[in-house]
Amino acid sequence: MIETLDDIKNKIARNYCDLKSDTFIDWNKKFNISEYKKGTCLIHPEQLRHTLFYVVKGSLKAYYLKDGKRIIDWLTFENEFITSSSSYFTDEPSLHYIETMEDSIILETKKEDVESLCENHHDFEHLFRLILSKVIVQFRQRIFSLQFRTVKQRYQSLIEQHPKIELTVPLGDIASFLGITQETLSRIRASK
Repeated sequence: MIETLDDIKNKIARNYCDLKSDTFIDWNKKFNISEYKKGTCLIHPEQLRHTLFYVVKGSLKAYYLKDGKRIIDWLTFENEFITSSSSYFTDEPSLHYIETMEDSIILETKKEDVESLCENHHDFEHLFRLILSKVIVQFRQRIFSLQFRTVKQRYQSLIEQHPKIELTVPLGDIASFLGITQETLSRIRASK
C-alpha cells in the first residue's frame, strides 16, 4: 500500500529536514511514485538515467558485474536516497546496476527537476545537501571499514546499522557488500 504524501513528507522531515508545504507541493508536481517487484533493475550499466530515487518502502542494491559475479557497493533501505552517481553527477553512463531487493515503492525525481527545486526552494536545496552529506559519510565509513576493520567488526557494524538486514537481503549480497565470501559470512554468523 502506498503511503500518503503527508507520511512521506513527515518521514523526510524526521530523517533529513522539514520542507515547507509549498516546497513539497512543488516537488509533488515533479516526482513520480512507482511500485516495482523484487528483482526489477532500475538502472543498467551504460544507461544514462539522471534520477534521484527515494525509497518509500522496500530496499535497493547497487552493484557491478565482474566475471559474472555481483560486487555490491551500495545498499539502500526505506527512507533513504540513491542514484547512479556516475550518471547523475558527471552525465556519463552508469557504471553499475541498481536493482530492487524486495517489492518496493520508489519516489523518482529527474535531475533537472531536482535542480529546479534547489534553485526555487532554499529548504529543498538544504535537503539535497543533507542527502549528499549522508551519502559521502556512508562511503567514507565503508572505505574505512574495508581498510581497517576485521571481517567480524564489519559484519557487526552492518547488523547494528540495519538489524533486520538478514530478513530482506540475500546472504550472498551481504557477503559481497562486506567484501567476503558467503562461506566466511556463514562462519561469522555461526560463531555469534
